[in-house]
Amino acid sequence: MEKLRNSFFRARRSAASEPVRLRKRKSTLYAAECSNSEQGRGLFGPNTYLIIFSVALRSVNCLLVQTSFVPDEYWQTLEVAHNMVFKYGYLTWEWKEKLRGYTYPLIFASFYKLLQIFKKDTVQLLIWVPRLAQSFLAALADVTLYCVVKKQANEEVAKWVYFSQLCSWFTWYCSTRTITNSMEAVLTSFIFYYYPLQGTKTGSSSKYLALTAFAFVVRPTAVILWLPLLFSHFWQEAKKLDLLLYKCLPAGCLSLGFSLIVDRIFYVGCRSVEFPQVQCNSELGIILWLSFLALVLHSRISCHHGNTSAILHSWMSFGAQEEQNFINCSSLDNYCI
Repeated sequence: MEKLRNSFFRARRSAASEPVRLRKRKSTLYAAECSNSEQGRGLFGPNTYLIIFSVALRSVNCLLVQTSFVPDEYWQTLEVAHNMVFKYGYLTWEWKEKLRGYTYPLIFASFYKLLQIFKKDTVQLLIWVPRLAQSFLAALADVTLYCVVKKQANEEVAKWVYFSQLCSWFTWYCSTRTITNSMEAVLTSFIFYYYPLQGTKTGSSSKYLALTAFAFVVRPTAVILWLPLLFSHFWQEAKKLDLLLYKCLPAGCLSLGFSLIVDRIFYVGCRSVEFPQVQCNSELGIILWLSFLALVLHSRISCHHGNTSAILHSWMSFGAQEEQNFINCSSLDNYCI
């Protein structure tokens, strides 16, 4: 009897030590939720067909837009990238005075280098490959904008925002052009996806800070948009010191370090182009802003109050005189527009 009791308790202990296996639910709703959660991982997880449609549409967009918008889409990107790879091509005064960075043209120079290696560097490919690459980035930005609104609001609102983005004539006209403004718009969409917006769960400090630093390297005036948002994030962050030491500092050092290395290679010397460019743009912008504001106020207010015309005339003259002095005294070798 004692042996039987011992064997019975021993069997119970061995059964208890085995892991309990739960029965898998076969509900259709449960299976759909599991598949959706698995597909929703990452930025572009459940949006495969939307990405394909966006890429196809922006490719058509790229092929249809065959006009010129601003000189910078050639002289600040493609011509510079051609010079980086093929060692000839005209460089404007900003590059001679080391006021521009080579980080953004390096993207297109990489494609030119591949075409050179495979001996496919024909004129048509040199023209269209950078444009198609930019259109691909613009398509990803469209889908990212859809994802941002979907996380912040709901899917119905996101669809209308995506539809409005595709119907925007100015976006259609500019998004596929090889200018830093288009690249900044692409980076802005990605940054907003990872930015810790209230009510979303997609915030990632490391990713959005790295993209913000890269946006500053590509276009230093991006600091105007992101500086207030950075301060807002810093103000709401509980662990401010950790944010500065382990998030902001590494992201900024990596991006600026990469920019310094690239500019050192192509400028043949250690040179930081971001801060001189911000300085020269701000100096020119302040004076033109004063003149513009004086002229606008003068024309608007004097229509209703004739007595203010004489008072504002001195301010308008001061703004116009400062602008003229700036243009006369400064040379293109020291300031950029």
